[in-house]
Amino acid sequence: MSITLNPKLYVSLQPLEHVKPHPVNDGRFDPAFAYKVLGVYNASETSECFFILSNTYNEIWFISQRHLRAYKLLDSDALYLALDEAKQESLMRA
Repeated sequence: MSITLNPKLYVSLQPLEHVKPHPVNDGRFDPAFAYKVLGVYNASETSECFFILSNTYNEIWFISQRHLRAYKLLDSDALYLALDEAKQESLMRA
């Protein structure tokens, strides 16, 4: 099975408290940022999908889709953007 990923996809964090590991408390991610999706991994034995993101420390993490929400499609090479900065960038391109 193949998964197609839009290279412009940025996601925001809305972590679920009961799902571990917790990306904010355990993973050093900041909900004030939108993160560029670098890739996706889906283990065939589970229905859970993991998105590959780089945090503000330039560490690569696999984050469960349950913690993420689609933010915007942005024409940017930045690995992460402050949400205010991401809003300004999308307005400039409109």
